Amino acid sequence: MKNLVTFFLLICSLTVVQAQSKYIKGKLTHFNTPLANAEIRILDSETLVKTKTDGSYSISAEIGDVISYSYPSLETVEIIVEDVTTILNVQMTQKIEELDEVVVKGSNRKSQEELALEYPTNPNLIRTAWGILNKETSGGTIRFLPKEQITDVSLCILDLLRNEMPGVRVFGDCIQGGGVTIRGVMSLTQSNTAIYDVDGQIFQDTPLWILPAAIERVAVLSSLSSTAQYGTAGGGGVVVINTKVGTVGIGSSKLKDQARLRNNKYQNDALNEASINKNLPTYLEELYASSSIEIAKEIYLKNRALYRNAPHYFLDAYNYFMSNRETEYANQIIENQMYLFEDHPVYSKALGYHLDAHGEHEKAKDLYEQVFILRPSYAQSYRDLAESYREVGNYKKSASMYARHNYLLNEGFLSSDSVGILPVIERESENLLALEGDKVIDGGKITRRLAKYTEFDGTRLLFEWNDSEAEFELQFVNPEKHFHTWKHTMLANSERIKDEKEKGYSCQEFLVDGSLPGIWRVNMNYKGNKKLEPSYLKVTRYYNYGKPSQQKRVSVYRLGLKNVNYQLFDLVNSSSTSSN
Repeated sequence: MKNLVTFFLLICSLTVVQAQSKYIKGKLTHFNTPLANAEIRILDSETLVKTKTDGSYSISAEIGDVISYSYPSLETVEIIVEDVTTILNVQMTQKIEELDEVVVKGSNRKSQEELALEYPTNPNLIRTAWGILNKETSGGTIRFLPKEQITDVSLCILDLLRNEMPGVRVFGDCIQGGGVTIRGVMSLTQSNTAIYDVDGQIFQDTPLWILPAAIERVAVLSSLSSTAQYGTAGGGGVVVINTKVGTVGIGSSKLKDQARLRNNKYQNDALNEASINKNLPTYLEELYASSSIEIAKEIYLKNRALYRNAPHYFLDAYNYFMSNRETEYANQIIENQMYLFEDHPVYSKALGYHLDAHGEHEKAKDLYEQVFILRPSYAQSYRDLAESYREVGNYKKSASMYARHNYLLNEGFLSSDSVGILPVIERESENLLALEGDKVIDGGKITRRLAKYTEFDGTRLLFEWNDSEAEFELQFVNPEKHFHTWKHTMLANSERIKDEKEKGYSCQEFLVDGSLPGIWRVNMNYKGNKKLEPSYLKVTRYYNYGKPSQQKRVSVYRLGLKNVNYQLFDLVNSSSTSSN
């Protein structure tokens, strides 16, 4: 009965928004130059302030408010105020004028978000570098090659077009290379060959490396209106190729090996660990240089007073001593400074990451429970606590947390999504039932199974970060030294960051396809977090995901070095492993 009352009190708390005013301060800069007289306003209110000559500002806001930063000729930045938001140092960027829609205006016009959700079931949609085009509403001619006509008989895209696409002239072969010319498309003086748009990447040369079996859809753009976005390069027409790998992320959260389908070659230019260690804070350099544990303890005590209000100092010290098997001393450091972490979800999550990495799962669970109390409307709180219960062997509580999240989602108390954290929660709840179902339901039988979340071939990577303001780029380099970059920055992915704050999550999963085994490298380019303190990244690597032999490895990385590409870790991906 007590649990039932607590549950309904939680539901009620999700429906009540308490106005809590706070002052947000910071600086606005552009290429490290302070911006004076920039306008900062609270959207849907009359609150407006301007920056001082040094770019500084202070503004009163409430949790949930959206702060808008604007300056002539620079991109407007909008940031949602969270419970922990106090300092926002914003770097403005040059305004780039571009179309956010590529479909023709009209009564049946749909947004890119709507088209993305419709993509898996609508064969008349094709993804281009400029957005998703709809054959039915586009003003230009778009010819599709039906999915059922894409077979393994052809050796490459040239064979496929030659055999299946009337009106397209193909020259050359799959060995020596060749190209495509499209009837009716030519310049005033000569016929041009078509270019290729492969999952949003533009190629002048024919992408012979793409096997027809890997292709999801093909479309040929031949009219001026449909190729205008490509400029003069598209004068000979455009062959658009959506691969099965490249389209996995459309309408879902899956992201597999996009690196292998692109001609971007890794140049071995990421900094290694030795170079990174040259840029550590002084106190960490001193700790790592100490010749004994006793000297390291003296260095810690010497700096403790100086950093007494800096949670990251004690996190770094804890990690150092735990890594050197000084468990009792490390735990005492945290116990003495726990007041810095309590009631602060960002710092609590960072500490929870470190505890998980060092096997202190029971203590980590206590922190995730505290974060859940502080953030009951955050989807991440449910997922983190459910996985923490699972880690300590309380499988029923873990399943109960997932069920609670699902109930609140269905009742509209929490916001749903299709590409953010929801697929992560669904995948992990399915994984729990698949591997621990007999411990969740005593004597029961589980019949509900979602194969898309339990049957995989590869390695699953889950990235989590403690600070929602953290901006970074992840670079995945495959065994063939091609790379794919995922950008978590306001400049490249502002809508994603907005969605994270609205729904309350800070994680992303990646699926490394088992069809390309070997050593993968994962690099990081950290851009900062609008505060003068580090962020922390938790990476969980899952091997044999969904099988009885499933294993995982947890690592935590301190993100402090900014604007350089450096190595995080290498990953041995085996075709015999499975994940998602």
